[in-house]
Amino acid sequence: MVRNILIAFCVILFVSCSKDTESKLFGKWQLQKVEASGDVQNVDTVYFNFEHSLFMYQVYVTEIDSFRHQYGYNTLEGEKTLLLELENDPRPISKFLPYTDWDSSKQTYTIDKLESKQLILSREGKTYTFRKF
Repeated sequence: MVRNILIAFCVILFVSCSKDTESKLFGKWQLQKVEASGDVQNVDTVYFNFEHSLFMYQVYVTEIDSFRHQYGYNTLEGEKTLLLELENDPRPISKFLPYTDWDSSKQTYTIDKLESKQLILSREGKTYTFRKF
């Protein structure tokens, strides 16, 4: 009886651990809209990519029919705070930032919603809605 309870407990623990924030965040997310002060801007050219602590910000630039990207790191602080940081390697961040709404290489987002197919982040009065790509 005790053995069965222990096995059941281990299974529940394993299943609950596999659904944590980091594993839900893993993958490629396409930005669909940005909301600020009641205005909604539809977007389909921005992607956030997460793999463990690694992060890649991609922007499709229609004028050159190509992607620009910058690599960096992501850090979770608890279940609701996401820190993103871009690195200067291999190219300077200053050449990438004009394609974004970031003003520096580091940004902090609040995770408002994280489900298997939807991610909603907020920062500085803006709400960013992503879909799993």
